[in-house]
Amino acid sequence: MPAPTHALDQHAKLRAEIRSLGATLGQTIATLEGPRTLEMVEALRTLAKSSRAGDHAAAQELAHTIGRLTPADAFNQAMAFTLYFELVNLAEENFRIRLLRERNLRHRGALAAGHASEPLRESIEAAVIELKQAGVSAQKMQKLVRQLSIELVFTAHPTESKRRTMLEKLATLAGMLRSHTFEEIQHAPDDVRREIVSLWLTDRSRTERPMVEDEARTGLWYFDRTLYRLLPRLHADLQEALNRHYPGVRAPNRWLSFGSWIGGDRDGNPGVTAGVTAEVLRMNRRMAVRKLADVLYRLAGSLTVSDRRARFAPIIRRMADECRSSSAMMSRVGSRYPREPYRIILSSLRERLLAQAEAGALAEDSSGDAQETTATVRGILAQIEADLLRDRAAPLACGELRDAITCVDVFGLSTARLDLRQHSGPHARAVAELLQRPDYEQLAEPDKQALLTAALKGAVALTTDRVAALSPETRTVIEPLCLALRAQQHYGPDALGIYIISMTNEVSDVLEALWLQRLAGAHLPIAPLFETLDDLSRAPAILTALFTHPAYAAEVARNNRHQHVMLGYSDSNKDCGYLTANWALFQAQDAIMRVCRQHRMRVTLFHGRGGSIARGGGPAAKAILAQPVGLKDGGIRVTEQGEVLSTRYHDPDLAHRVLEQMAYGVLLGANEAQQGSRRVPKRWAQAMEQMSAAALAAYRACVHEDPDFLTFWRQATPIDEISELNFGSRPTYRRKGSISVGDLRAIPWVFSWMQSRFNFPGWYGLGSGLHAVLGRKGGPKLLREMYQRWPFFQTMVDNAQLTVCKADMSIAKVYASLVEDARLRENVFNRLAGEFRLTEEMILAVTGQAHLLENEPVLAKSIKLRNPYVDPLNYLQVEMIKRRRVRRLNKPDREGIRAVMELTVNGIAGGLKNTG
Repeated sequence: MPAPTHALDQHAKLRAEIRSLGATLGQTIATLEGPRTLEMVEALRTLAKSSRAGDHAAAQELAHTIGRLTPADAFNQAMAFTLYFELVNLAEENFRIRLLRERNLRHRGALAAGHASEPLRESIEAAVIELKQAGVSAQKMQKLVRQLSIELVFTAHPTESKRRTMLEKLATLAGMLRSHTFEEIQHAPDDVRREIVSLWLTDRSRTERPMVEDEARTGLWYFDRTLYRLLPRLHADLQEALNRHYPGVRAPNRWLSFGSWIGGDRDGNPGVTAGVTAEVLRMNRRMAVRKLADVLYRLAGSLTVSDRRARFAPIIRRMADECRSSSAMMSRVGSRYPREPYRIILSSLRERLLAQAEAGALAEDSSGDAQETTATVRGILAQIEADLLRDRAAPLACGELRDAITCVDVFGLSTARLDLRQHSGPHARAVAELLQRPDYEQLAEPDKQALLTAALKGAVALTTDRVAALSPETRTVIEPLCLALRAQQHYGPDALGIYIISMTNEVSDVLEALWLQRLAGAHLPIAPLFETLDDLSRAPAILTALFTHPAYAAEVARNNRHQHVMLGYSDSNKDCGYLTANWALFQAQDAIMRVCRQHRMRVTLFHGRGGSIARGGGPAAKAILAQPVGLKDGGIRVTEQGEVLSTRYHDPDLAHRVLEQMAYGVLLGANEAQQGSRRVPKRWAQAMEQMSAAALAAYRACVHEDPDFLTFWRQATPIDEISELNFGSRPTYRRKGSISVGDLRAIPWVFSWMQSRFNFPGWYGLGSGLHAVLGRKGGPKLLREMYQRWPFFQTMVDNAQLTVCKADMSIAKVYASLVEDARLRENVFNRLAGEFRLTEEMILAVTGQAHLLENEPVLAKSIKLRNPYVDPLNYLQVEMIKRRRVRRLNKPDREGIRAVMELTVNGIAGGLKNTG
């Protein structure tokens, strides 16, 4: 079907805008660096384009030309292509934003005029309409939305390669582009020119590795810029949709909120000390209070109702009188606005909050003086709301006051609930020291459980002197838990979230964390994290044993029979490959839900997803709807990692779209889950088992059994170079000095394969898996049926399809040339290339497409158009790796190579629109 004329016009404008921005960039380069630099940019692009067309000589000339560049020239070329992608991405984002705004305006305009109008696809209202069309009654809808709970958890994994300075500057330029008409942009307005010059002259690289506090500030930047004003709008969207289609059904006060790991995730990050966590908690509180203070200031100026014009309840009058005498400043406010009680109450609340926000960090001798809590602040606002509603000022209870109450409900006085995470290994070593059992880690599991059960019965909180006498390693485990107790007492329960145990292998791993919390006097809901294939398969048995363990019974009751369970997408993929990990995660969710239902436990599955397909990324709504019954209790937690933050949350319109798609998926998924398990036909499950076995065999033969594979990976990807760049506070490996895949964090693993265009974790093994079923009698028909009728299978295949499209074996072969041993290089690369060809062939056979992404022509064209601009960055990166690996580099050359490397990492990430 041909695209509508309006859409064609919009795409033509987008292409023209990109050409205009590219021309402005070219003029900037010629002016600042000279015409020769611009000519070289065009020469590299032309050679890359010819190489793409199959001209082998052009590929050789491209590599040869780049090989002759000085570090300074290489830097300018890398900057040119990197900045080009930043401009292209801004233009494409603005294009999306304009379309979203136009569609929303048309929809709202039609509704205001009393006409029927289709809401935006995958929006909150679309979900409500689909539920109504499916026959969901008002009573059932009320139950559905009452249980609705979406929590997105920010993490600081090192795949976000942009400095906060760059995020600010790009956001400023985006605003400029949006403020100009299409015609104005064609003539390169002066403000746009100046900002492009500024971007060219701004360092992309950090001078030093960021501290955890720096990462926390970057995380809070998104709340400050976007999320604080966006969340009330989303909550209003749901209530308005319910009002239209389910009159009388009320949405909960808080159904979409945010958590954070930044400053609380100490799994392998020595920079996350208890002191750092205390400072991050204070930063989170300061942000929440500062944003709320702005809201209260505007609200005080809005609620200027006079006691001459309206009646006030006695309690409001008493509150205003108390506020007048609370401080010298409030005495002046009371004198200035003597007849405006709401204004006086809100001004006093604002003053108290700001004073508390500047209080010191959570020291051990914190006095715990009475402070305003989320509950008391909400109580004051609710009292004002109730007073307004009882008289003729009732219309004022909507609007700004309602938004203020929503902000308090969603963000509290801590912005985001801070989770704490620790690896099970340090827990076990701490337990061994505290129990004075050096043999503890060697004990059999039943003996560990017996020891811990006895210890839990007699657990007594440790004194400060006892904690101080412990070894440094054990203090790093205990001190954050002691801090958690102080934070809960000082800041309130919403300052902290849950406690995650990485690499949970046994029931004892959970009992250890429970006992350590008892010793610290803290209480945080414990979430076991199941990551490897073995852990995922044993998760149901571990949970069954845990729920029936007498020592855990009190914890279950204390948490109102609500259990958090976290699933690791990154490490499971690294452990067993794309297809097998996807199937293991699907089965684990289904089995975990059955276990929780059997033991009458409510469960929230916490999905440890990343941005890339290999780490569980992809379209949010599709990912949720592809799950089995993991939303039966209406709740979901999902990590938002690395570059996902800057692509999703830097702009209010884009963030709104992402979050409404998430809500759409959760609403429909929760309803489907409550209908009962989506029964997977036996023949589909059997086919998945056969595919998973074949895929696992192929993956293990390559990654775990081929002795040459790790050498190939270390030499054919920029993993070592990435490890040296100042991208994040977290080390690349869990253990200092290790270079094993087991100790390597999954994020740099995916990062290195993505940069080198192999994209290995996002497809390897899928071809072998599909081939195992396609090759048998009736296999093609069966897999096509599964693709057409099973959301899980379709999503898995389509996500891999995108990853394969972004991969490029011709560029990957250039990286493979870095491998020193020719025999090793040829053997491993041929294995990878063979599986890649098989994967592409099998995807086409299953989908029935003539070529990859046939059903996503706009996306396919975008990738094709971007490649000639990404390829020079890849060639530049390979050249810098070659030079870096030459011994005896002088300091200027070493620093020059490092600067170019960091630029190419930024540029390739921008060109491919994801990193790790």
